[in-house]
Amino acid sequence: MIRRRTQQLLILGFIILIVAVGVNTSALKRIDLILYDTWLSLSTTKPPSDVVIIAIDEKSIDKLGRWPWPRTTHAELLDQLTEVQTKAVGFDIIFSEMENIISDQAFSDSIARHGNIILAVAPDNISEDKKIVELLPTPIIAYNSNGIGHVDTELDVDGISRQVYLYAGLGDAHWPAFGLALQKSASGKSPSLPFELSRSTPVGTGWVRHSPFMIPFYGPPGHIQRYSYIDVLNGAIKAELLKDKIVLVGATASGMGDAISTPVSGQHQQMPGVELNANITAALLESRFIVVATPLTKTLITLALAFIILPISMLLPRRYFPLSLPLSLIVTILLSWVLFIELRLWFAPTNAILIQLFFFLLISWRRYSEAQNRISILNKEVYQQLNFDPLTHLPNKTMFKDQLTATLESTEKGKNVSLLIIHLGGIKEVNNRLGLNSGDKILSMAAQQIKKGVDHSYPVARLSGIEFAVMLTKQEDHEETEHIGRRLIQLLQLPCELEGEHFFFKPSIGVSIYPDDGIDTNKLLSNAYTAMHKAKSNSKRGLFYYSLRLKEEILNESSLTRDLHLALNQNQLEVYYQPQVLSSTGVIIGFEALLRWKHPERGLIPPSEFIPIAEKTGLIMPIGDWVMETACEQIQQWNKKYNKEIRIAVNISAIQFFDNFLVHRISNILKITGLSPHLLELELTETALMQDFNSTIDILHQLKEMGINIAVDDFGTGYSSLSYLKQFPLDRIKIDQSFVRDLDESSESVEITQAIITMAHNLNLQVIAEGVETAQQRGQLLTQTCEELQGFYFSKPLPKEKINALLQPPLKSPPHNEINPSDKKH
Repeated sequence: MIRRRTQQLLILGFIILIVAVGVNTSALKRIDLILYDTWLSLSTTKPPSDVVIIAIDEKSIDKLGRWPWPRTTHAELLDQLTEVQTKAVGFDIIFSEMENIISDQAFSDSIARHGNIILAVAPDNISEDKKIVELLPTPIIAYNSNGIGHVDTELDVDGISRQVYLYAGLGDAHWPAFGLALQKSASGKSPSLPFELSRSTPVGTGWVRHSPFMIPFYGPPGHIQRYSYIDVLNGAIKAELLKDKIVLVGATASGMGDAISTPVSGQHQQMPGVELNANITAALLESRFIVVATPLTKTLITLALAFIILPISMLLPRRYFPLSLPLSLIVTILLSWVLFIELRLWFAPTNAILIQLFFFLLISWRRYSEAQNRISILNKEVYQQLNFDPLTHLPNKTMFKDQLTATLESTEKGKNVSLLIIHLGGIKEVNNRLGLNSGDKILSMAAQQIKKGVDHSYPVARLSGIEFAVMLTKQEDHEETEHIGRRLIQLLQLPCELEGEHFFFKPSIGVSIYPDDGIDTNKLLSNAYTAMHKAKSNSKRGLFYYSLRLKEEILNESSLTRDLHLALNQNQLEVYYQPQVLSSTGVIIGFEALLRWKHPERGLIPPSEFIPIAEKTGLIMPIGDWVMETACEQIQQWNKKYNKEIRIAVNISAIQFFDNFLVHRISNILKITGLSPHLLELELTETALMQDFNSTIDILHQLKEMGINIAVDDFGTGYSSLSYLKQFPLDRIKIDQSFVRDLDESSESVEITQAIITMAHNLNLQVIAEGVETAQQRGQLLTQTCEELQGFYFSKPLPKEKINALLQPPLKSPPHNEINPSDKKH
């Protein structure tokens, strides 16, 4: 079908092309003429100095009166030219009627005295029967001339004269062209033409011509030297300017003589006939020719182009093939230009271009046909690739969404559609142990288990790498959904044997139900994904349904996330400072920077709620930098104001700590604030330090080289390993407040704090205890030789405005506070 249609189109295109060629022959010729004119304009040159024009111009008419002038005037001019020894003179003036015997004889005598004069003949149809006649010079004038030349010009389809026939005449072509006659008279020999003149002279009843000659114009009108007729007549022109010159006498004044459009005339500017003949004369004298390519030459050039360009076009990659046509056209036109400029050979390129266009269309249709055949063959494969997973051969996400949309649109009222999104944990372990190919195999096994767990009428799909989907249609209640969901978990939790090893999936399934949880495909998928992510985050994993409560939790987190983006820019975040004191004297030796969020609607939001969101969204980076810079700047101001060296402790999360630019950012903050590095202490949890042991050591050493202090926060709640304490370059450990608060009542806490302090001192580490709330706790820690303390007993976290009172000299211990449990630090 496609092949037949292509053939029909090719035939139709060929017919249209043939018709176009027949109809637009004139248009094509015009294109050739435009190119010819362009090449000619680009090849103009300085004309020979031995050809000049004596112009019958406005100036001469003003002096000598209306035209025609007495032939005695021409005789006088000619005598002047004879006297200055001009080589030859051509009168581009028709002297076809007698003036009077005296004037004509005087002019004839002057012609005889010079001896080398060419006169003009022209065709005309002035007779009553409109037959063409020859306007010949009168016999008395012609008698003493050296020759007669015709001044007939040829006009192309656009009305521009580009050529002249070297021979023409009435009945037979017996008159040479005016320029040719003048050239022969001046040089005494015929020009050496690059082509043979016609051996047989055409004969007819009208004006007959042969041997066309393309005129190689030297330049636009005025390019050939002109002298005014009156100036020559009056002797105003120096003799040496005319000596040995070939002179053409003719009209250049507006409204006189013939004005001809030429390729070099330019817009609205025609060339006088006498100047056109001067161009012909000069070209013949210099053997400056333009040879028109013969039909055989044109055919050979066209074939050469075809045999060179077309094979290259066919060999080009398909994506570059469309460029072959414009490139081949450019090459053809450039070849025409080079032949014209270098060899003076005019090769009209439109026929070659037309042939190339036809073959381009032919090749294009052939390639189109081949492409259609390939597309037809590949259609099934493309459909398979677009809609099915290549590994499991299950529908992919695109096809599953289409199936789900169609199912929702056709589901009857009162019926439910359950959507299960299944996430398979444990695949990474298989990839790590056995390689990616084994991971693919186990995914295929999982797909079979899922298909085994549901009825064959329920669509199953693979949405992404380790995520699958099941659609349960026409459900009347949730019992079957629950049953199938639990069955899938049981099947997926069964051990899978691969290469002699057993592996276990960790399935998490999220469920959303139409229409309760969404009435369109995207909403239903989104809610099922939400439930699945909730199942993943739950330690027990398993089956989770989307619910309004889950939605509220997500909306609340989403709202906090959105507000947290604004909080930093809207000055809702504030740094509070809690004093750190010497246990022996209570004198302030530092502060811990603690972040507070004063929400404009929710009030004070504890860090435990928004810090996890900041870490999850990446906002922890700009917020952390802002806290550190603010705290460093503030402590620097206080130190300058009170001439102290009080340090500032700033908490660093694991995300911040393992960022590649941590050291650079801290260095930049210290540079901006001017704070000495030894007054900055970074607090990190044991969990953060142990995430990547080798990287941790490297980063800690870089920070220590800068002079920054490192403290382990919440010590005792994590690894509490002596081995890592030895390897990390630490300065201080911070006893967690959970141990400090029980010192009054628990002997076990006393033993733990004593053990921590003793171990730290053995490692040359200082100790600070946080959460000190009573005098008894302070006393116990002082007895255990804990160097520094922090807690509500000394001061709760305060805004910067309230810290000034604590730093007024002499520096005193903060006032002891009675503890209200609601005031304790988060």
